[in-house]
Amino acid sequence: MFAPRSKAANSSTRWQPSRRSRCAVLGGAAALVLALVLSPTTASAAGKDRTRPTAPTNFRVTAKTPFSVSLAWNPSTDNSGNFTYRLWSTAGPTVTLPKTATSFTWTGLAPRNYYTFGLYAVDAAGNTSGQVTLTVTLPPDTTPPSVAPVVSVTEVGSTYVSLAWTPAVDDGPFLFYQVWLNGSPYTGVGTERSVTIHLLEPETTYTFNVRAHDYGNNWSPLSDPVNVTTDPANPNDSTPPTTPTNLRQDNWCDEVHLWWDESTDDFDPQSLIRYDVYVNGVLSDILFGSGGRSIVYAIPGEVNTFEVVASDTAGNSSAPASLTVSLCN
Repeated sequence: MFAPRSKAANSSTRWQPSRRSRCAVLGGAAALVLALVLSPTTASAAGKDRTRPTAPTNFRVTAKTPFSVSLAWNPSTDNSGNFTYRLWSTAGPTVTLPKTATSFTWTGLAPRNYYTFGLYAVDAAGNTSGQVTLTVTLPPDTTPPSVAPVVSVTEVGSTYVSLAWTPAVDDGPFLFYQVWLNGSPYTGVGTERSVTIHLLEPETTYTFNVRAHDYGNNWSPLSDPVNVTTDPANPNDSTPPTTPTNLRQDNWCDEVHLWWDESTDDFDPQSLIRYDVYVNGVLSDILFGSGGRSIVYAIPGEVNTFEVVASDTAGNSSAPASLTVSLCN
């Protein structure tokens, strides 16, 4: 016969896992959740391209002029096959080149100067190769501009002549121009190809030429001369320009910068009004068609008087604008 079961044995009971079993179950669930959360990132990290392209080799100069350098190199390689080059220079901003590029010509350089160039590859993941560099010194510019400018007259007044001219022809990009008056150098105008010559006398004939020079100070031939006779002064203009207003200054003790509001005239446009600037009664500067800035020099540690007088092409002069300043006090 079977012995009767105890009350405890007869009672309804469910299986309870041990603490060790509960930890195992919870740990497994946590690991599963963590795997689900992190698996895309982990896969991405595992697949990220961390291989750098190889550095370009045999970086070299294939040609140079006073104004340019031609460079070449043997190509880089990369496991992705997707990369570009970065070519930098002390001459200017970095240039991006396709992976198919194996040469480049850097232009706009200056004769006798030296420049450093650097080259490296960058793949699509941002990995950069090693860098190769070289330094190049350019030869001097010894070739003069070969063609003289052709000068034309664009405007004539009683006290001024406006000129324009065609460009000279040179092997480089840098050309500067000089205007001659009556057979002698008169003024340089930089790279501009037009100028207005002021301070001329009415009813007077003048001869103008223009010539160019390059960065190496090689000169072109003189242009053919252009003869111009200025107009007579306007007999109907007897009213001076208005006096310049709002004369003001900044100073660094002896150096003074002056500004003013421009005058107006009954005949002349503002661009033709002449301004004579006086420092303590002495003519120090002449400007045309301007509200400043005139840079003049005065006596530091003392009271100085500045005056600006406006004149028109008929020779009528305004009353002076005046400013008295104690400098360096």
